[in-house]
Amino acid sequence: MTLSDEDYARLLALRAGLRHFQRWSEQQAKAAGLRPAQHQLLLAIRGHSDRRGPTVGEVADYLLLRHHSTVELIDRADSAGLVTRSRDPDDHRVVRLQLTDLGSERLEALSALHLEELDRLALHLPAAWEGLAPVQRTHGFPGEPSSVHAPVRVAIARVYNHKKRPGTKSILVDRLWPRGLSRADATFDTWLKDVAPSTELRRWYGHVPDRFDEFAHRYRRELTESPAREALRQLHDVASASEVVLVTATKDLERSAADVLCDVLAGV
Repeated sequence: MTLSDEDYARLLALRAGLRHFQRWSEQQAKAAGLRPAQHQLLLAIRGHSDRRGPTVGEVADYLLLRHHSTVELIDRADSAGLVTRSRDPDDHRVVRLQLTDLGSERLEALSALHLEELDRLALHLPAAWEGLAPVQRTHGFPGEPSSVHAPVRVAIARVYNHKKRPGTKSILVDRLWPRGLSRADATFDTWLKDVAPSTELRRWYGHVPDRFDEFAHRYRRELTESPAREALRQLHDVASASEVVLVTATKDLERSAADVLCDVLAGV
């Protein structure tokens, strides 16, 4: 298929238009006293088809976020008086989300503005996305057992079965050297121990699944302090220049510090 100059111009207009709309939307949210992510959260809750409200997992799917990142976003919105949590009356293991009066008021004002803008642009976005495939939120590069967030070019993998790919940078992000692994057998390029959780936090977590959300919250806070902050900046510079694999000895990749780092590097 040969593309014409007009085809490229159409694609440019589409991408540029979407970016301008996104920027406009973010500015409107800030003017209403909300962060853009909070605006998306409120809309995900209010627009859900079940009147009881969505679950945390359903909101994570709407926002394309991992569970622990969604929980942090909900925690901040809860503290700001925008959302509330309640137990599902039929299954007390399930937490559902609702907007507070303040959250509803902020969202209604923003939504009216957005609908006016969409009418002005003559856009009907939901129909445009019907043909898109679901987003795959796994770990490693395509074609490998572990998956990746391709846009940020950062993946995570277990150090014991990681095979280095040409053109990638592999970085060990654990504070301790992997047990039983010799230096000669290591397949990573760099060991960046300062970006790992502190010894105290690692021992407190102990890889207890129920503690992961709190662990992720505390770890993110540690990453804002020296020397982790400097190590994170170094890691970000590497990830900006090439594909990066964060390797760890942890068995549970979905609840690991490397998983949190992947989200942080992606700006989530």
